[in-house]
Amino acid sequence: MSESMNIAAKKIVDKIVQDSEKLKVIPSTLDNGTTVIDCGVNAKGSIKGGELFTKVALGGISDVGISIPGDLSDIMAMPAVKVKTDFPALSTLGSQKAGWKIDVDNYYAIGSGPAQTHKFPDNEIYKMTNYKEDSNIAVITLEADSLPSVEVADYIASECGVEAENLSILVAPTSSLVGSIQISGRTLETGIYKMYEIMDFDITKITYAAGITPITPVDPDSVKAMGKTNDAIIFGGRAYYYIEPDENEDLEELATNLPSSASDKYGKNFIELFKEADYEFYNMPKDIFAPAQVIVNDMVTGQIFHTGFIDLERLKKSFEVKEIINKK
Repeated sequence: MSESMNIAAKKIVDKIVQDSEKLKVIPSTLDNGTTVIDCGVNAKGSIKGGELFTKVALGGISDVGISIPGDLSDIMAMPAVKVKTDFPALSTLGSQKAGWKIDVDNYYAIGSGPAQTHKFPDNEIYKMTNYKEDSNIAVITLEADSLPSVEVADYIASECGVEAENLSILVAPTSSLVGSIQISGRTLETGIYKMYEIMDFDITKITYAAGITPITPVDPDSVKAMGKTNDAIIFGGRAYYYIEPDENEDLEELATNLPSSASDKYGKNFIELFKEADYEFYNMPKDIFAPAQVIVNDMVTGQIFHTGFIDLERLKKSFEVKEIINKK
């Protein structure tokens, strides 16, 4: 991968600023020159804005789309986020992963995006994928309920080793439309993270990946929104991984243990598990964060392994669906 993810993401940021009125987002420039784009704090946000926000979080090198299944059965069809990537490990764990916990001057946010290539240059993912960041700009997406101050922007720029005017910050609360979309866009990331962190699998063998997850209904309660957005992946996310294993390496066990239902904690919704973790996200059981349904394609043997399932009843319960069906 020769192109800088920050440069790729900045091109999308420029497009968002240019189309801000149409996308229902509010761009501004702080006194230090940092660009801040409000995608849901005071701004309404939009479906297309959520798509572009997700693409920025993925480092600008993956495809993101929004669709609604053309399903005429009695299965509840909902708008969904589709992610396709030819750079699975780099785009997800090298950029989209929410790996930067920001706590500055009583401002708290979870950071994703390619700015992490500057902040964490020794990340093993960059070594594994032969990626080297070569830019003097940084782009970060924040999951936060408020907009950052000059002091917060200065801190982020300093940690990235870039000038403040070369920093772009996109912000969306979990309880916003854009927030719902960007979290539903993390299904591929959760599966790849589980392979890497828990299953000790060489994720550079994942050649391509594609996923689709329903967009969580917007909930103004930020805690409930956090629960619903994560449940969307755990109970409703689908992922397809194309993998080139070593000779005689069997992918059946990997596939069997990959979906969320393989976890001993499966069955409880996110809020229940969050309470058990004393409301500390980073104390949550890691193996539960995975797609509900997984298909693994062994590109050497041609075998397909289909594991997990869409848990519609638990998803409806989490989403607080009230069924109103009038049949005549």
